[in-house]
Amino acid sequence: MRVVLDTNVWVSGLLWRGLPWRVLRLAEDSQVTPCLAPEMLDELAEVLSYQRLQPRLQRLGLEVPDLVSYAIGLALLFDVPPGPILVFSDPDDDIFLRCAAVAGASYIVSGDQHLLATERHAGFPIVTVHDFLATEFPDQLDAGPSAGK
Repeated sequence: MRVVLDTNVWVSGLLWRGLPWRVLRLAEDSQVTPCLAPEMLDELAEVLSYQRLQPRLQRLGLEVPDLVSYAIGLALLFDVPPGPILVFSDPDDDIFLRCAAVAGASYIVSGDQHLLATERHAGFPIVTVHDFLATEFPDQLDAGPSAGK
């Protein structure tokens, strides 16, 4: 099942345990396939480079390029053409909608309120991590921190 993960889901999953981490574990187990566009990778690298995240990266012994490489290894990459504005409240979020459409994704999984307010685009739902797991992998909600492995 192809999914588009918003940047906040990637960052939470990469740096903390919890529901976003469980989605990444499902990707490691080939139960879901994240879909990315190059612009999304750029945003991920930029956000992971934020000063406020550096103490967490250091504590975990992680480097931004390694995390981006990990994301690339889990994901299918798609070239996404530009188009008209889709999310007027935050046009930077358009890339997620466009990527999902090009990739034929089943879901966009997000914590971004601008995207979540859209609720649906081109036939696919835009849902929180919790709602995605509750719908597709309910066992992940009941499992402990090591769920998925």
